[in-house]
Amino acid sequence: ARVKETDLAAYAHQDLPFERLVEILNPARSMARHPLFQVVLSFQNNPEARLELDGLTGGAEPLPSGVAKYDLSLYLQERHSDDGTPGGIEAALEYALDLFDPDTAVSIADRFERLVRALVADPDAPIGAADVLDRTERRTLLRRWAGGRAPDAERTTIPALFEARAAERPGAVAV
Repeated sequence: ARVKETDLAAYAHQDLPFERLVEILNPARSMARHPLFQVVLSFQNNPEARLELDGLTGGAEPLPSGVAKYDLSLYLQERHSDDGTPGGIEAALEYALDLFDPDTAVSIADRFERLVRALVADPDAPIGAADVLDRTERRTLLRRWAGGRAPDAERTTIPALFEARAAERPGAVAV
């Protein structure tokens, strides 16, 4: 409800030019990054703009700049067939080459796809139940990085883990 209320309030000001928003907020400036955010998720579900004239059809064509505007951008575009039936969603991932290598970008895209597939397969499941890691990533995370000690997520809570660790080393600094 809070997110919905915040979003609706933002829509009330959607005509405010972005440059004016930056001017009002006056964030600390750096040539190394965007002043307000570094990650973009864009979902376009508006019909494609087309111009139909006698013997001529016009439409938008992507014009890649070859440079990422933000550190990481995921663009999703809803597609429809000629008769208007849903034709799926096309995705494009754009990333800053000085921050991400191609393998990392592919991994991010794979995880997003895995998340979406899990949510679509069981829309009533809590979003946290969707698994974004593949078997290899999970094995690396639980065996190698966690030292082979993986908590039983079904029966363990974060406060319980904290209490157990505090009981193991009561004199240790907590934070």
